[in-house]
Amino acid sequence: MKAVVITDICPLYKEQSLNSELADEVLHGMAVDVLGEDHGFWRVRTHYNYDGYAVPNTLLDDVKRVKHWHNTPKWTVWSPYLDIKTSPSVHARTIVSCPRGGLLERLDSDEIIGDGYTEIGLPDGSTGFVRKPCVAPEITSWDKSEEKSARSELIRTAKLYLGDQYRWGGKTPLGIDCSGLTSMAYLLNGVLIYRDADIRPGFEMKEIPFEDKQPGDLIFFKGHVAMYLGNNEFIHSTAHPSAIGVVINSFDPASPAYRGDLLEKVLKAGTIF
Repeated sequence: MKAVVITDICPLYKEQSLNSELADEVLHGMAVDVLGEDHGFWRVRTHYNYDGYAVPNTLLDDVKRVKHWHNTPKWTVWSPYLDIKTSPSVHARTIVSCPRGGLLERLDSDEIIGDGYTEIGLPDGSTGFVRKPCVAPEITSWDKSEEKSARSELIRTAKLYLGDQYRWGGKTPLGIDCSGLTSMAYLLNGVLIYRDADIRPGFEMKEIPFEDKQPGDLIFFKGHVAMYLGNNEFIHSTAHPSAIGVVINSFDPASPAYRGDLLEKVLKAGTIF
């Protein structure tokens, strides 16, 4: 059985308990496979092949609606958090909010109306209105021939999260962990990589020597991952006491942002190119 997230975030837990460790966050409009039910939770698998336990009321499992949702074109939310309104006005009631990376139905008419809004569809078949500059057509694939621009877009996307707090298992501007940051930067640009700080078979990422890394590639440490920016700099979400969360650090000992402790823990680099 398939289902679609209808809340802003569907938390995925490691175990069947709200007190369990957070494994991941599935975002509004994303589809999951429901693998079974256990102690009031649904065991689900995401489209990027990540498993966990979800609370059923965060998901819509209506067969007809889920099938429609699968086949319809989507908007991707790019603003940090976006309110879906009942009418095209800043004064209208908010139906639900949607974090960056969430998905909305792209209707036949996407004209700008009211206070800069466009009408969108929601998984349950209802409609709402969002600010048009806050969404863009979903990117579902990438062009390997445009490597330079693709690397630039990966970096630009990761930098959108600068200053966001660290949250274990998080994947939104409300809070994001290290692999949440890197996987979202790639996902928003149409590339699926493994959700955790590792390289696994079946995903685009492949291992390369650390010295061969280029901007947009990933650097893997023991239990941690970062994106290389060039010039010895990297962006990552860190719980280090000196950091606020998503920051830019350096491997250059002369830099005030130097993290020599991480340089000593480098395991490998990875690329999709």
